[in-house]
Amino acid sequence: MTTTANEEFDVSSGSVLSDDWVCDNEGASKELATHAQSSDSNNEASAADAFYCVRSKRCEKWVNALGVRNKADPLMDWDQLYNLKNQAELRKHCRSVCDRVGDIISVPELESLVTLYCKKQGLEFTTDNGWIELLEVLISVGFDASTLYNIFFAITTKYVPRDLSPKAKVYDLFRLILQYHDPELCTHLESVKCTPHSYAHDWFSTLLAKSSTANVLSVVWDCYFDKGDPFLIFFMILVLLVNARDSIMGMKNEENQLRDFIVSLPKQLSEEDVPDFMDLAEYYSQRTPMSIREKFHFVLFGSNLVSEGSDVDLSKTLCLVVSVQELVKRIGPISAAKHEYSYFIIDSRDQSEFINGNIPGSFNLCCRLFVDEPDQFHIAVDSLESFKKSVRPDDHICFVGRGDEELDSYMMMVIAKFLQLDKRYVSLLEGGYKALHTFLKESDNLSVLANHNPQTCEECVGASDRKESTASGMWSVMTKVKETMNKISVRDKNRKLSQDSVGHVVSTDRHAKRYRNMPSIFSIEDSISSEEDYEFPEMDAPNDSEKLKWTDFRSQPEIIDSFEGHELTANRTTMKKCHIAISRTHMHILHALVDSPEYVVTKARLPLSTVMQVTSKKKVPEFLTFKFGYELPTGEIHISAVHRFLLSKSGECAKAVKSAIIALRPFNDDGPEDP
Repeated sequence: MTTTANEEFDVSSGSVLSDDWVCDNEGASKELATHAQSSDSNNEASAADAFYCVRSKRCEKWVNALGVRNKADPLMDWDQLYNLKNQAELRKHCRSVCDRVGDIISVPELESLVTLYCKKQGLEFTTDNGWIELLEVLISVGFDASTLYNIFFAITTKYVPRDLSPKAKVYDLFRLILQYHDPELCTHLESVKCTPHSYAHDWFSTLLAKSSTANVLSVVWDCYFDKGDPFLIFFMILVLLVNARDSIMGMKNEENQLRDFIVSLPKQLSEEDVPDFMDLAEYYSQRTPMSIREKFHFVLFGSNLVSEGSDVDLSKTLCLVVSVQELVKRIGPISAAKHEYSYFIIDSRDQSEFINGNIPGSFNLCCRLFVDEPDQFHIAVDSLESFKKSVRPDDHICFVGRGDEELDSYMMMVIAKFLQLDKRYVSLLEGGYKALHTFLKESDNLSVLANHNPQTCEECVGASDRKESTASGMWSVMTKVKETMNKISVRDKNRKLSQDSVGHVVSTDRHAKRYRNMPSIFSIEDSISSEEDYEFPEMDAPNDSEKLKWTDFRSQPEIIDSFEGHELTANRTTMKKCHIAISRTHMHILHALVDSPEYVVTKARLPLSTVMQVTSKKKVPEFLTFKFGYELPTGEIHISAVHRFLLSKSGECAKAVKSAIIALRPFNDDGPEDP
């Protein structure tokens, strides 16, 4: 219909300006509003249903994974006495948890649960044990009180390490795992004094609950409990550190800045990151010696302490160890399963032992060369590394020693050097070749060994052969002593002949200075000095030597300083654990008893005035050689004793000896003289 501007409309006639359309729109709006409200209600109901569905599924999943289905209700059978030492503190924390989670659980219910747990486990509640954080997550999942207790008990005994004190084994083991995969990162954290206890305590005690959001943590625990491997927490922490490696390496721990940064790492995880995060943890787990699980599972986890393995001091362990059983599974025809990696085996025994029996595919590296012939040693190592890089780049390194602490001391020095050079995946066969040979012999599998000769293999010879070998060794020592004495006699004779042409020296000509016109007694050698052509036989302490407790000896007022290390024996075949004590006038050398390391016997007591020379090797600065003797009237030096040490604090030891020698010198008008 067409209208003009002057045309009038009858409102009552139902024309286009009538109220019908308004009424229709109002009805439509009401209908839309009602539909929208209904839709919102349905969405909220659907979201709530989905939430409760997920929570219900999680409850079922964790109950099955943790093995608590059909467990009895422990809350029905206890004395109802709230008499813990920190009961008031516990009630305070329970009230805080209930305020945060709402009406899911009451304060008395939660307090009863924790009190009963403490009494059954014989423990006291502390604010830093992580229980409150764990319970808060579990309560939000929606377990009933009985199941909540059983779930909490299963998690704390199966997944949370038993001991989390500052010096607990769990931190030392993690340090070894980190060193195995990233020695450079491990060294950096140690250098800035950022210890595993400082940043990982809450991670171990709460299974990341204290540092993660609830949604992310629930997904992480879904995977964690499903795999059922309590050691996976070690590798979850490893992934956090390795992924933040670049940031960590560029930071110092001033005012705990680095520690706080590391602690915050789990908060950066999102739900989408969890699958990759757990896959990486599993990846590192599969590329770590399985022996750590076998040896330390019952030491670290569980409600009862198992004595086996509990006496192992991991803080002094150089690297991860591989059990004989694990290594055997990867060698010869016994190895049938496919493994994630193989071992590049370095046999550190002497070549004479190696050729009479060795592990197939292993390589012989006589570690004694590290000290005696460093140039040859480095050539051999370079050749091995070149071969490994080109042929077996993904192999992990496993050192195999003799199985004797003293005989393997050179190997330990080499392993320490490898770690110092940031070489990854370095491990050690537990018990050495001796343990491997015993295991294969008992299982009738000696044929697995390559070139094994029962007639010449040291592990196969009988007791009589060992005795004969020992006697032969004694004769060879006596022969060497005789040859040494002959050399010294010839040298003294030559010196006497040379003295005939030298005028008599008056004592006043020396001006009371022992080292005038002589080089410093402290020096660094590039190689073995020609003065070491002769050896001084080691004289063992007599059987009636007085046994001294090292701590008592060290605490004597006349002892200025002391150092711990190893002394190389005169024939350079073994190293013995020793202590060096410096007094105002003497240097004391004491050897630790093998059966009782806390006790020592005195091997030598030498005046500091007889120190003629102290040298360290340029390539092995931890190796110190002390030469003792006296000055002849001709001004020549006569060496009467030589002692060689491997000391972790070699620089401090040399400095202490130097200071003591300077303090002994009389004051003279010529001013101080460089030692």
